[in-house]
Amino acid sequence: MTKTLPPLHSLAWRSLVWAAGTAALLVAMPPDYRAGPVMPLLAALLGLLTAAEPDGGWVLAAQVTTVAAWLLTTVGYGYAPSPVMGLLIGLLLYLHHGMAAIAAQVPPSSRIPAEILAGWLARTGVVSAASAAVCLLLTGLTGTAGAAVPAAAAVVLGAAGALAVARVLRDAGRGPERGDGRRRGIT
Repeated sequence: MTKTLPPLHSLAWRSLVWAAGTAALLVAMPPDYRAGPVMPLLAALLGLLTAAEPDGGWVLAAQVTTVAAWLLTTVGYGYAPSPVMGLLIGLLLYLHHGMAAIAAQVPPSSRIPAEILAGWLARTGVVSAASAAVCLLLTGLTGTAGAAVPAAAAVVLGAAGALAVARVLRDAGRGPERGDGRRRGIT
């Protein structure tokens, strides 16, 4: 007899959406902004809005704001774009997006089945490990040559690479389609 994960209440899941969205924005913003109380409170509020309405436009707004904050930090304030920081922000945005997508499909009073959680955790682990490996490989290959890449170009190249990987993973996850355009096994 195998034990499975218990289902997770949707409100607990939404609190994780809030935490990931808030953390991504806090990590991306300049250190000076994190020092005062105003910007962390705004980050927490934006994260809360994404958790309260995960199927609305707040998730996209939070993610765009996070990328803009990182651009402001690197290009505007001159902080060097660290590969580790870029990886951390990317992983937090990936977690936030994935968790918000699940939360958008589950009513707040429901429980998320263990099968969905296990599948999502497995996929997130694979993507996170692959992202870390690619980041380490690129950092090792570029070495000091990576310092010659302008911050804005690094952000654009990183975003393009993330989108390409997401597209490949999405296409790989789709099964063969039936003649009516639906995937097999889903009615």
